[in-house]
Amino acid sequence: MNLQLKTGEELFLVLIMGLLLIFSLVILFIVLTLFVQVRQILTGVQPDTQPTDPFWKKWFDNAVPTTQEETILLDHNYDGIRELDNHLPPWWVGLFYGTIVFGLFYVVNYHFWQWSPLQDDEYQQEMAAAKVEVEQFQAKQANSISEANVTLLTEASALTKGKEIYAANCVACHGAALEGGVGPNLTDVYWLHGGGIQDLFKVVKYGVPEKGMIAWQATLKPNEIQAVSSYILSLQGSNPANAKEPQGEEYKPAADVAAQM
Repeated sequence: MNLQLKTGEELFLVLIMGLLLIFSLVILFIVLTLFVQVRQILTGVQPDTQPTDPFWKKWFDNAVPTTQEETILLDHNYDGIRELDNHLPPWWVGLFYGTIVFGLFYVVNYHFWQWSPLQDDEYQQEMAAAKVEVEQFQAKQANSISEANVTLLTEASALTKGKEIYAANCVACHGAALEGGVGPNLTDVYWLHGGGIQDLFKVVKYGVPEKGMIAWQATLKPNEIQAVSSYILSLQGSNPANAKEPQGEEYKPAADVAAQM
């Protein structure tokens, strides 16, 4: 039987359920007591002994009647003021012993049997679960990137990631500094298939089979294609040594074209 309580909230709920169960039993006892008394009245049955207070009334108030206070007077006298030796109400005593039981259960639960994690452990568990959720969300977002909605990344972390992807997959054809080789120079303003982020993303994703460039969509994730495309565009105008001659047409961003009209 697995009694592990994973969070403090679960332990609290268990305690609340226990209290509700006890409360329900008390209510049931009171109802049954009242039912018996009403039945005796309706049937005309008279008890042989003097009727006594029901249990629930004694539970809330067990004080000695004022007519019998002389029996519990203490001997000491302070300026004419005398003290009664009344006991604490049973409900108060019950709560006191209940806190002791709760304390014992708490210590055993958290420090001996470890049914429930301590606050620090619970925090670490929740952080780990949140990390998994974030990774799943990021993976979902990464896979939703396409040439239709891709945007240019400028964060240093994204460009560093893009540089690593380029070094591992693109250097052989385009050169370490993007100067070109088998493939075209990627640092000038001339492009064969467009020079915007969406154009470059599409070329990397689907490749150019007739020119010998493979499609990378089966190897790189959409967010990785976005990162390497952004890294390439970040080096526009860097003029590396031994740069290959321009190929294609000069690319002008849509904003520049609109400004000239």
